[in-house]
Parts: sequence; C-alpha cells; structure tokens
Amino acid sequence: MNDRIDRILVADDDDMIREVLKIKLEKSGYTVLLAEDGLTTLAGVETEFPDLLILDVKMPDLDGLEVCRRLRSAEITQALPILMLTAYGGVEHVLAGLDAGADDYVVKPFHPEEVLMRVRSLLRMKQIERDLREKEVRLARVEAVGQLLVTLAHHINNSLAVLMGRAQATKTEDVYALKLKEVCMRQSERITVVLKSLEEQVGRLQLEAVPYAGSDLKMLDVEMEITKRLENAGGNETIQTQKIGS
Repeated sequence: MNDRIDRILVADDDDMIREVLKIKLEKSGYTVLLAEDGLTTLAGVETEFPDLLILDVKMPDLDGLEVCRRLRSAEITQALPILMLTAYGGVEHVLAGLDAGADDYVVKPFHPEEVLMRVRSLLRMKQIERDLREKEVRLARVEAVGQLLVTLAHHINNSLAVLMGRAQATKTEDVYALKLKEVCMRQSERITVVLKSLEEQVGRLQLEAVPYAGSDLKMLDVEMEITKRLENAGGNETIQTQKIGS
C-alpha cells in the first residue's frame, strides 16, 4: 500500500485557474505547488521536484512549450509527467504540445473533474513504471546473489574434493585417527549434499552473468577476484572435480 502523497505543480499565469485547480486537487488528497510563469516553473521543478506538472502553454518569460522542452532535455526530469493546458484547441497546437514532450493535453475551458481524471491516469502510469523498475532491481539482485553462490560453491567443492581425497588416501591403524577420518568423510558427504542442493536451486533460476544492481561489477569479476585471492593465499593443491553449475 502506497501512503505517499503526490505533489503536483500547477503552472498558469491565470490566478483563477491556479486557485480552482489548487482547491480541486487538494480536496482529492494531493499536495499542490503553484507557479505563474515559465522561469518560476523551472525553478519550482528543480527545488521541489513534483510528481506531476500541470503546465499552461501561454505564460510570461518562457511559454509552456519551451518549459516542456527544457524539462525533457534534462535527464532528471525526462520522466516527469506533464499535463499541458491550452486555450488553443486546434490539432496543430495539440501536436505541438505532444511534440514538445507533454504526456497529455487539456483544452481550455475545461471542467476541473476532467483535469483530475487526467492527473490520476498519469500518476497511475508513473506508479506502474516505478513498480516495474523496483521489480527489475530486485530481480537483478537475486540473480547476482545466485551467481555469487555458484562461484562460492565451485571453490568450496574444489577444497572439499582435496579433503576427501586426502582422507580416503590416509592409511593408519590408530583408533583416534580412524575416527577422525570417519568424521571427516561423513561431514564431507553432508557438505556435498548441500552443494548439490544449491546447484539444483540455482539451476532452476536459469541465471546468466548479470551486473550487480546499481553497479558495473559483474559476476565474472567476482569469480576472478576470488580466484586471485585464493592463489595469493596458496592452496592450489586441487584434484579434478565436477564444477558446480557447469
């Protein structure tokens, strides 16, 4: 459940329109910010960063079309939903607004309820896009963890193979040594079962090498780093074994 209150910037040089929209939107649960010209609109977006902009075409300083173009050219505001208002109802004016980057268009005179419905629709689409991005990030993190587990399991399996091979090759009649050998073999078998289960679970995810969410680091880089550290620490004494995940 999303309890966040969306913030809407209403930019129009008409005092009456700003007040009517402010009352309607606030009654509907939104926080409303106001601007009366193009430069104030750009400053308001930069400092307040609203969730949606209602933008009049004809304004002092900079008109709405130029404001829209500037917002679309800046990476941080490229995805800002913009509902454009205009007193010009011709198709060419609507197309000009959409070409400048507006997401939707309302022709004056309008009914406040129409504006409210357009606002709700644009904010709903923005929330859907936000949810999709969050799911993509979570999926990338899950895949990255899965690949890391594959890498770790591979190195654990190599070391385990050495231990099992040495234990099997150990010849002794000492009772305590035999018991220690038995314990080592039994625990090694338990670890093998765990690694096999891990291999099966990771295999079900059908993972590919992916970058960590928010980072350029890929799983191949992680494996290379682990291998390098193991080489620096010694312990290259391995025997042939099947690679987990291969």
